[in-house]
Amino acid sequence: MFRSLATSSIKKLATTATVRSAVRPQAIRTFSAVPASTASSVAGVGGNMITALTEENPHVNAVRYTHKNRLWTMKHVEYYAEAHAIGFLETGLQAGDVVLSWLPAHFQESMVLQFACSKSGLIMYNLDPALAMDDEKAAEVALREALTLTKANVFISQEAGDDVNYTRIAHRVIPELEVQDMLLGQPFLTPRFPHLRFCIHSGHDNDGLEGWYRIQDFVIPGDEEHDSLQSELDEDGVVITPDTPLMGQLELNAQGIPVGLGKTLTNQQVLDSKVWPTYSKILEKEFHVVEGTGVVF
Repeated sequence: MFRSLATSSIKKLATTATVRSAVRPQAIRTFSAVPASTASSVAGVGGNMITALTEENPHVNAVRYTHKNRLWTMKHVEYYAEAHAIGFLETGLQAGDVVLSWLPAHFQESMVLQFACSKSGLIMYNLDPALAMDDEKAAEVALREALTLTKANVFISQEAGDDVNYTRIAHRVIPELEVQDMLLGQPFLTPRFPHLRFCIHSGHDNDGLEGWYRIQDFVIPGDEEHDSLQSELDEDGVVITPDTPLMGQLELNAQGIPVGLGKTLTNQQVLDSKVWPTYSKILEKEFHVVEGTGVVF
């Protein structure tokens, strides 16, 4: 289970590259209905629902991101979500562990992480990075408070964007990122946030970011014989249900700085509230376009 991330990623590189190259604009297709028997067996868990939709209509377009005109089919969403879920669980993370995302909502990675957390049982918190565009000092305080309050095991950030160097802000909050090297295979340690195990950025290389992992390192496709998502869940004795916690919420002050934790929503509550718009529209089979720029897999 504790297979090297780098080794796993390289081993699966050919498969990943094949799927990545397939994400291209196509004619928009319409959905056929999912049989009632299938829908009832997966209802309430977005991670299972996307699997069922993919089995029924793998090549139907689900969402288009205007940045680089990236068009995602159901198959692409399912592939990357499941590969991320496996990647998280193979590192030893378990259902109930916490992911703090500092990515913008319009990033493709945000959508994939939402489905991956639903599949794996991880709880996902979101901290809006837009605060750093106006006040980096306030963003630094916000990040520190978010890490402290959520006791996040995984922290995910963009490298830079909107004239803000987000990893530099993170280094001020977590200075150990500048002195540790994840390629040495040692666990990440910081006395400031003893629960934090993985810091991940959405950039494409680690030059000057040796304390970080790349988000691509956690894309580990499984297969039917071994390393499947179900085998990872079975090994931990975990069953994902509509009542499994999925989305944590931060309580913010007027400045946008976390001051407490709000209600944690289950899989079913996330679906009912539609608090994740792209996630919800994909599951409702509503093709849509997401504006904005962002990193792509």
